[in-house]
Amino acid sequence: MRLRSIIAGLFGLGLSCLAIPASATLLFSGGEDVDFICNPSGICFMANFNQSNRPAWSRGAYAVNATTTDPPSNRFATPSFTASATLWIHAQFCEGFSNNCSTTSVLNDQMLRVLDTLGNATLIIRGNGTSGQVKISSRTASGQFSELISACSPVLSASLVQLDFFINYGNPGEVALYVNGVQVCDVSGINVTNGDGATTLNQVEFASPSSQSNWSEVIVATTDTRAMSRFTANTKGDGTNVGFTGTNICSSIWNTLSANDANYGYTGTSNVVHECTINNSIPPGIYSVQGLGMSARALVGATGPQHFDFVTRVGGTDYLSPNYSPTTSFSNFTNYIQTTNPATLAPWSVPDFQDPSFNVGEKSKP
Repeated sequence: MRLRSIIAGLFGLGLSCLAIPASATLLFSGGEDVDFICNPSGICFMANFNQSNRPAWSRGAYAVNATTTDPPSNRFATPSFTASATLWIHAQFCEGFSNNCSTTSVLNDQMLRVLDTLGNATLIIRGNGTSGQVKISSRTASGQFSELISACSPVLSASLVQLDFFINYGNPGEVALYVNGVQVCDVSGINVTNGDGATTLNQVEFASPSSQSNWSEVIVATTDTRAMSRFTANTKGDGTNVGFTGTNICSSIWNTLSANDANYGYTGTSNVVHECTINNSIPPGIYSVQGLGMSARALVGATGPQHFDFVTRVGGTDYLSPNYSPTTSFSNFTNYIQTTNPATLAPWSVPDFQDPSFNVGEKSKP
């Protein structure tokens, strides 16, 4: 078994900004290449420049260049998540490159695509050809577009912005877009479905409306995301148990920012655990932690361990995820979310992650 990287992502909620119900359901968390699925015929890459992301919260942004096709050849996706008729999609966003964000909007270039449970891209944010503006379109399963909102402004900015996209996928339904917490467009009381019969949504794809889109701190939830942030708690150094073979596994291999499948930690034996400490320098503030998410990139050989578990070490005890089943080619395993501390069954708190004994890792399984 070979494991390329592990990223632990923490959700932070600034309670002073907006109260979120205790029943908030997190469906996805992602921010780096290991968290997403890049379209096999396209190009996706990590970007890290002056305005691509918030350095205190993330190590970079996952980026794609614009393409005019439907669907865009350059795009990346979340894995499928629990289907819901109500979604909030959150991200930090910069359209541009070379240390500059751009307001350029190319007519009909697709920026964000929401897929229904039949696999159809049904709601799409697209460029509308006017600087700073986008539009929100409905798309049928056969690829016919109709405009729900012809102009959302201002959206594309000369600086990094926070986007929050609300969807009530019903009849009547609603779609609304927020920039830095402020609503810039909304339509409600109409049918926003695409007519293919699906009533729920379970995947999001990201592309670019003009040049290069940089996406970071991506969160999908069933409740308001406007006060949420995603902190990347990347692995840092060796933890309590370090049984895998490799050079600087926690500080180099599993800490890597971009995929390099030539470097990996590995073991040929089942029930071996390798744990790491994490970056826990969370920006100052008062937060209610909504969950801990972990991702990995892994493969297995024809013999030896055929599964792995994510490991969370709390208070001297290891807590395991369900089994994951890699293939003989490297692929991403993402979106394992723990909403409570497994040692206490209470919601996570920031001090839980800042305890010196807290570790994350993996365990090889038969």
